[in-house]
Amino acid sequence: MIYLDNSATTQPSKVCVDTMTELLTCAWGNPSSVHALGIDAEKRLKAARAQVAQALGAEPERVFFTSGGTEADNWAISGAAERLGKRGRHIVTTAVEHHAVLHPMQRLEARGFEVTYLQPDETGFVSAEKLAEALRPDTILVSIMMVNNETGAVMPIPEMIRATRRKSPLALFHTDAVQGFFKLPFKAKTLGADMISVSGHKIHASKGVGALYIRSGLPLPPLILGGGQESNYRSGTENLPGICGFGATYAARRFPTFRGWFSLESRTRRTS
Repeated sequence: MIYLDNSATTQPSKVCVDTMTELLTCAWGNPSSVHALGIDAEKRLKAARAQVAQALGAEPERVFFTSGGTEADNWAISGAAERLGKRGRHIVTTAVEHHAVLHPMQRLEARGFEVTYLQPDETGFVSAEKLAEALRPDTILVSIMMVNNETGAVMPIPEMIRATRRKSPLALFHTDAVQGFFKLPFKAKTLGADMISVSGHKIHASKGVGALYIRSGLPLPPLILGGGQESNYRSGTENLPGICGFGATYAARRFPTFRGWFSLESRTRRTS
């Protein structure tokens, strides 16, 4: 069989499967427990967080594990609206986002927020200039995907972030990087986004695991309440097999050398 649907999901790598099997059969402790199995689980969780953080170019303490990209998107959007909703009610996104972004936006509209949906050009591309035209003093959030999951169009995220900082300096910028993670060269610490969503099953890890990067100094309200896992940001016993498989997949990979974001962006626009 020739499989050509990797934007939907990828085959889990051997290292991911082997790592998850070990966790499920030999190292199945709860990272919150204080006995030997729990302490071992906590060490493995810490190591996996460091691996995913390295892949993102972020500090490990700013990476919070979720059940996938959908949860990460929902958390970023609802958290931003909750935190900044008294400051403004305007949000900007695109009309071609994943439903994990579009549906939360529709819910916010029902709660009285105003959402501007930027339309792409004939290639699926949305320019930073078009975003700049839509930004307002009361804009509190911009959420734009890094790579479109259907067309492959690459959005000019660095330019968009700079435009947002100029015209709406109080707004938060979130990017759904699920399709760009492991494919485009970026580092969270230098990209400038406030929040970045990623997923495991798009990069040969397993389904059911993802992460949200939250920049330092941003107290984003949690989406899920409970036992206070993930530094009180995301409650629920961590999916340790999936998380460790996620980290191990990155650690085992070898990446091509890219010349830079904009040359890759130009090639993508021409071939979309």
